[in-house]
Amino acid sequence: MKPSHVLLLLAGLLAASSVFAGSDAPRLSLDAETRFASLAGHMALHVDAPGTLTFEQAAQAEYTPLAGFRSAGYTSDTHWYRFTLNADGAAPRDWILALGMPYLDDVQVWVMQANTPPRFYSLGDHVPYQQRTLKSRLFTLPLEMTDTSPVQVYVRVHTISAMNLTAEIWRPADFIANETRVNFYNGLYFGILAIIVIFYLIIGSWLRDAGMLVYSVYVGTLFMSFFGLNGYTAVVFAPQTPWIGDAVQGSSMIGGLAIAPILQGFLIDLRKNSPLINRCFYMLSLVCICALPFAASSYYRVVAPVMLRIGMGYTFLNPVLALWIFLRLRIREHLLYFFAFIASIIGFQFQALMSMGVLPNNVLLTSGYQAASLIHVLLMSFGLAMRIRTIQYGKVVAEQAAAISDQRISEQRRFVAMLSHEFRNPLAAIDRAAQMLRIKQPNMAQPEAGRVDNIRGHAAALSSLVDNFLMSEALDHKELAPAREQCAIRPLLEEVLQTLGVTPGGRVTLTVTPPDAAFSLDPTLMGMAVGNLLDNALRYTPPDARVELSATVDADGLVIHVSDQGPGMSKEELAMLGTPYYRGASSSGKKGSGLGFHFSRKVAEAHGGSLQASLPSVGGMDFAFRIPRR
Repeated sequence: MKPSHVLLLLAGLLAASSVFAGSDAPRLSLDAETRFASLAGHMALHVDAPGTLTFEQAAQAEYTPLAGFRSAGYTSDTHWYRFTLNADGAAPRDWILALGMPYLDDVQVWVMQANTPPRFYSLGDHVPYQQRTLKSRLFTLPLEMTDTSPVQVYVRVHTISAMNLTAEIWRPADFIANETRVNFYNGLYFGILAIIVIFYLIIGSWLRDAGMLVYSVYVGTLFMSFFGLNGYTAVVFAPQTPWIGDAVQGSSMIGGLAIAPILQGFLIDLRKNSPLINRCFYMLSLVCICALPFAASSYYRVVAPVMLRIGMGYTFLNPVLALWIFLRLRIREHLLYFFAFIASIIGFQFQALMSMGVLPNNVLLTSGYQAASLIHVLLMSFGLAMRIRTIQYGKVVAEQAAAISDQRISEQRRFVAMLSHEFRNPLAAIDRAAQMLRIKQPNMAQPEAGRVDNIRGHAAALSSLVDNFLMSEALDHKELAPAREQCAIRPLLEEVLQTLGVTPGGRVTLTVTPPDAAFSLDPTLMGMAVGNLLDNALRYTPPDARVELSATVDADGLVIHVSDQGPGMSKEELAMLGTPYYRGASSSGKKGSGLGFHFSRKVAEAHGGSLQASLPSVGGMDFAFRIPRR
């Protein structure tokens, strides 16, 4: 006889002797009328702290009767359970033993009956779903009552989750009917949660409402948590990789606790109504996020009780905050949040106390948290529906206000454009009159000659302001597009200098690389843009200093630099540069409209490029046009 057969025979004899010696807990009797029975009150427990006992040693150990199903909390101890079944002669032969909770990691079962060797089953959510004895969301195995002799069952459990074992015995047909009914109702439950997740994910993205997006993620964590608690994770997501079940179950619980404070902050606008509490909530979320890496590790049994206590304290605070904000602001959806959080408190507190062994495990408490969460989610959804209506109403009001504002702005622009056009004729007439005075009186004495020149200078400045304004408006509204043509760069820049009355090599140093460089651009617009910056540089640069004008054409495009040696700007002023009509502190007492840089930048952007201003370390200002090749 093989050694393994000897050991099996010895184990059978040992089991048989323990069967006839009697059980530590009342035996469960099955008869012809029994269709379902719970083993609550019929089980005995032995705690194996080191987890080293063999089955033979566990069968000889002392067991303590249990009054009912109650969690032992999060413990690293191995628990051995023992119970005995009796069947009278009229009882059916075939039964199904269903063990839970579905998240227990390692569940080993020995079934013994007199005159037969023990039958061993390896269960638990670390056993791949395909390898389970019976394909079910619960840990199930067949029991065959061959005669009226008692059947004794030993169950060894080791887990990183709450040590919470339940046991039921069913007739096969009744078990199938019950599972069909449970799966149907769970399907409705998870369907509602899935619809809520998808709906608020879409609505939140459409309305760009962060609160609704966070809420959809929060409901998603509830979905995954109850999916695992009911044993569906192993069936759907991890048929071959059981550790995923631990990751999903642990991360959904911890993730839900991490997201809940952020969700509350968005829903009742804690950043505005209570910044201190909002910061505390974010710190709480950060603590929970730091615990996420331990969700699928052996440290989960240490982390989970801490997270549950945090959640218990937090859920008590939730309705208080919602009621406080409602009494302050009188926003109706906050009252719905209050009642939603009350439902959440009741369900979560009972679930947490049951997981830690304070309350017994029964159907009411097990399904109560799931029902309370559904009530919580539905009330929250009604509150968010009211929030959507408020957002839509605010959006309509804002769109109407924006439409009125756009209409007024358009009318103002048309009026200013009309005035600008009307300014041109008087300005031209003033300039011509002043010019005629100088022509007819070439020997006009001072100070009259200076006054006439001053009139012409102011008329030219106003005319330039009108041109810049009209050009900027036209570029802004796409009413003016650059008429690009291939232009030689040096002649273009020399013409700009000539317009300003400056000769290259004097106050302005002109450099073009390569000397015969050409580029496709609008010469009129670019000439005005460079002229604006160059005129500004000459105005602020001391008479004995030089202004540098350089242009480079390469494979990337055209770059034109205008560098002066003026007083420059502060970083704050540089950030404001380009705002229409803005002028820095150094412009006090000097001519200018505050439109030059704005117009020049619009010209660069119309060419697909950019205009950037910087502060060189040597002082002054540097302006760089960058126009890419088309």
